[in-house]
Amino acid sequence: MAEAAVSFMVERLAGILEEIDFQTNVRDEVVRLQDELLRMRCFLRDADAKQDDDERVRNWVSDIRNVAYDAEDIIDRFILKIDSMKKKNSIKRYASIFKDWKHRSKIADELKAIQRRILDVSESRDKYGIKNIGEGISAAMERLRKQRKSSPRGEEKDIVGLDDNIAKLVTQLVQTEDQWHAISIVGMGGIGKTTLAKKVYNHGDIQARFPTRAWVYVSQEFSTRDILHAIIKQVATTSRNLERLQEEELEEILYEHLLKKRYLVVLDDVWSIQAWNSLSEAFPDRNNGSRVMLTTRNKSIALKADARSVPYDLDFLSEENGWILFCKKAFIDSTNSHRSPQLEEIGKEVVEKCAGLPLAIIVMGGLLSRKRNLGEWKRVLSNMSSHFAQDPNGVSAILALSYNDLPYHLKSCFLHLGQFPEDHPIPTHKLFRLWIAESLIPQQGERMEDVAEDYLNELIDRNMVQVAKLSVNERVKQCRLHDLLRDLSISKAKAESFHEIQGNQTNLPSTRCRRHAIYSTFNWRQCKHPNPQLRSLLFFRVDHHKSQVNYYRMDPYRMEGSDLDRIGKNFKLLRVLELEGIPCTTIPSIIGSLIHLKYLGLKETNLQELSPAIGSLRHLQTLDVAANLHLETIPNVVCKLTKLRHLYLCGHQYGGPLQIDTLQHLQVLSEINVHKWMQNNPRNLTSLIKLGIRGNFSLNANEIFNSIVALVQLQSLYMRTENADFPSLTQLAALGNLVKLHMRGTIRQVPSLQEFPPNLSQLTLEHTHLKQDSVGILEKLPRLLILRLKARSYDGEIMAISVGGFPELEFLELHSLESLKELNLEEGAMRSLRSFRIINCGNLKMLPEATKSLCCLRDLDIEQMPKSFVDRVRGEDFYKVKHVPSILFV
Repeated sequence: MAEAAVSFMVERLAGILEEIDFQTNVRDEVVRLQDELLRMRCFLRDADAKQDDDERVRNWVSDIRNVAYDAEDIIDRFILKIDSMKKKNSIKRYASIFKDWKHRSKIADELKAIQRRILDVSESRDKYGIKNIGEGISAAMERLRKQRKSSPRGEEKDIVGLDDNIAKLVTQLVQTEDQWHAISIVGMGGIGKTTLAKKVYNHGDIQARFPTRAWVYVSQEFSTRDILHAIIKQVATTSRNLERLQEEELEEILYEHLLKKRYLVVLDDVWSIQAWNSLSEAFPDRNNGSRVMLTTRNKSIALKADARSVPYDLDFLSEENGWILFCKKAFIDSTNSHRSPQLEEIGKEVVEKCAGLPLAIIVMGGLLSRKRNLGEWKRVLSNMSSHFAQDPNGVSAILALSYNDLPYHLKSCFLHLGQFPEDHPIPTHKLFRLWIAESLIPQQGERMEDVAEDYLNELIDRNMVQVAKLSVNERVKQCRLHDLLRDLSISKAKAESFHEIQGNQTNLPSTRCRRHAIYSTFNWRQCKHPNPQLRSLLFFRVDHHKSQVNYYRMDPYRMEGSDLDRIGKNFKLLRVLELEGIPCTTIPSIIGSLIHLKYLGLKETNLQELSPAIGSLRHLQTLDVAANLHLETIPNVVCKLTKLRHLYLCGHQYGGPLQIDTLQHLQVLSEINVHKWMQNNPRNLTSLIKLGIRGNFSLNANEIFNSIVALVQLQSLYMRTENADFPSLTQLAALGNLVKLHMRGTIRQVPSLQEFPPNLSQLTLEHTHLKQDSVGILEKLPRLLILRLKARSYDGEIMAISVGGFPELEFLELHSLESLKELNLEEGAMRSLRSFRIINCGNLKMLPEATKSLCCLRDLDIEQMPKSFVDRVRGEDFYKVKHVPSILFV
């Protein structure tokens, strides 16, 4: 993580050199500092991996990180002082010229001092005997590697919940298809990949199918030569002296031996694509049914090995199976003499905290098997994290292998995720905005939001992050951390001064920590300890007070003006301030002093007044004041926030003008009132890709729609009409890049097929009051993949979809269509439908007969439907849906 701090500082210095007009001597010092940090960065990746095992390395890495942090503080404080002088009137500004000269001289001296510290730290590598830091692996890593080294022998006897997995994998391996395949078992550390692979490898059907078999352990620190040697010894006999052969010769020998055989080779614990590439040429593909089986934590490796095979994702144990496994380990005495209801109650809490991870359950069960009394079990339950951490070869160490394998930019993102409360799904779009504001996402040619999504997907592929909710088009909408990985994230973040969490604990946070997450269970007003280095302050609601009737007036976590004043005075270098859900009726003028602020989250805070001082936040990228019903005025200073990328409003008319057409970097605007929108020239919003707009579209309809059509980059559009029906929508056809359209309000005349945006793939309608003739138009949209018909979007009693209707549609949702009694599908309609969701359509009598012909249908969700409808699907109409793999009743 020191590598991340140094890399960030190098990029920061590059940006500062472009942004600030330094005097020559100061500029030279900044350039020298940048060069020194670049040189230092070369040593840090190896050092980061070894600091857990060597206190000397740990201290050295800490010194580097502190130097990078201090350099950042010097630069940011200098910018703060320069900015304060610019704000003074002309007389005071003239008087401060001398002060300006003093500040610039002082920063030059401070940067020289930083360079001297860097040289001292660099020289200390030799002094402390850590010069060859990149050579070999640490003693702890070597011990862990030896402990984890696997073989197909010595199978685990107490196996629970793997029978279905074994059967599926055996079937996949022995299927009669002769084409060569690499089949991968994928999952997070400790989930049982190797255990499953062993059971499959030793299965009778596998032994009969594959007379030639080999098992090798790969690991992070692999030797291609050693692996090839090990496989040859298992599959062949040769008179040649293998010890003397080169890697290429070993590969040729293995290839020749496998060429005429049906083989199965297991590569256990593969960590990198490089490992696979170095071995793959040794496995011939002779179309004789041969297989390679991998176990890996990284899905991208599985796809690289064989893009035609779907990786086998190993799931966590169910609560029931977790308890069975725990009992096998904890209550090993066959007489169960010490088993009691009290111990079972604690044991079930232990299993719950293990969150389905077999390794954790086995470790805790084994630990508790040696303890007999209730007090000992309670102590173990209260200190599970420390028990995992204390064992150098245990759960935490095995999970930490995945963390150590991350590149530095993903380490930062993973640590950042640990700030979010336990068991709270993390909305990804908010996460991306925070990562961007924290400078965890590089500013390159690609859109930063897209890079952030790529980072998250890579963490998911590496089984470091879990998907909590997918969108219909299979993008991650919410994510979460497994409880044990969250513990790892928090512990690493604290050690790195990356972030700290204030929840129920009373201990003071570190003064060097860069980020604080404050949970609503923590009385943060009692924490008087200032931290001038703080860059991020996230407040999270983790209680249920919001459900109270007098939530805003009586909320115990209400933020007063004095609290915000304190934030402004004590944390002047803040980049992120998130207050979502924390009542604070007024944002005082001191907010304008936080000139480094990039993210200001005020959603659902009962905000009633926003200071014009926000106009000073020239680095602000996200301003979120959504869901504040009593906010009557937005100060007309938003136009000064020229770096703004995301602006979330309430859709109100607000008092006074609101200029936004200076925001050329604005990408998301939601929701703006149409009256305010028309006060601007939208042609200047050249980066806008997502727009939410509401109001009366009938007044000046042509001008309104022309202004929307001017947004040539627009991809997503939400329109809500108020106090009038939608006028003609024919102008929307000019939106060539629009793929997502959501409309709320009465549509008297649906556009013709040619008048829809040509590339529309997602359409959501509510309160549109459509009739059957409108469905006849919608069903012909050639690229429509997703259709949601929500409350009062359709007024007819019968909805009919004709042959060939909705040819590309993959997802259909019918939600709260009160009038709908009958849905008719002709044979050949919706031939691509994969997911069908029916929610709260109380008068719908049955599924259409042609449902049985929807051969692509994979998911059918039936939610909040009458018992008569549900009973019919389960009973007399089951023949219509028996081919659907997943049917959900809620």
